[in-house]
Amino acid sequence: MDNTLTKSERLTSKLQIDKLFAGGNASMAAFPLRVVYMKNTERKVAEDGQRTAGEEQGMKDTTQRPPVSILVSVPKKRFRHAVDRNRMKRLVREAYRLNKKMLWDALADKDYSLVMAFVCITDQLPSFYAVNKSMKKAITRIAESLNKP
Repeated sequence: MDNTLTKSERLTSKLQIDKLFAGGNASMAAFPLRVVYMKNTERKVAEDGQRTAGEEQGMKDTTQRPPVSILVSVPKKRFRHAVDRNRMKRLVREAYRLNKKMLWDALADKDYSLVMAFVCITDQLPSFYAVNKSMKKAITRIAESLNKP
């Protein structure tokens, strides 16, 4: 596994985002982040050889979906200036990129993937050290909860 954050690892589907925030999904706070996540079983369907929506329209789905798709949200209410919002998003993405191996290893033998959203809950721009520490804490807790029977 390479240490990159590719386009396919980013959550862009409006339908998936709506399902993620609809309620009933697991959520935890690891200050300065709130993490919302849900299990996504669509990964197994695509790997079993059944037809996906793209194949029904004549397109072949040759790319394998990653085990985790993420979304980073920094509300305008918290950070008024776009440069601060963008800085916070960069910090969260970098912290995830460096620590995603723990989560991917926990999902290696599972037949589902995860959809995650990281939402900023602080008003002050934290240091990278603080964001990285909370990311490690959140990913460790999620990985432990996935390995429970």
